[in-house]
Amino acid sequence: MKNSLGVAIKKANNALARDTAHFAKQLGLTEMQASTINYIADHENSQDVFQRDLEHEFNIRKATASSLVTAMVAKDLLIRVPATKDARYKRLLLTPKARPLAAQIEAFFITSEQRMQRLLASNFQPTYHGLQQLSQTFTDQPTSSPSKKGLKANDN
Repeated sequence: MKNSLGVAIKKANNALARDTAHFAKQLGLTEMQASTINYIADHENSQDVFQRDLEHEFNIRKATASSLVTAMVAKDLLIRVPATKDARYKRLLLTPKARPLAAQIEAFFITSEQRMQRLLASNFQPTYHGLQQLSQTFTDQPTSSPSKKGLKANDN
């Protein structure tokens, strides 16, 4: 399909992911580990951060988030601490090892965001809004497979 918006979005996403992965690798991290450190650093002073928050923020499945957190705990980047209101839930906190990385990661994401905003210029807000709508719509109402209505038995 020529001029496919889906293909263009996928290519842009792949380019951004590769850029982030290249940066993260220099810190000994994966792209998702860098994004997780950034998310927790941004939110830990204003709210408790739980694994389910990572699932929601990054649109990942429970098993993926669990593997991510487990690997980050093993690398001494995160610790799990019982929540103050309900000890069954475990808050995610950055370790002293992850703190200096958080500043570098934040600087990288700020620079990346500035590059995108400069590139899109006056189209930034409409593009951002449109991408949010696409994400929400395709998450809430996934595309179903094409209907077989109208096909007759002898049309095969």
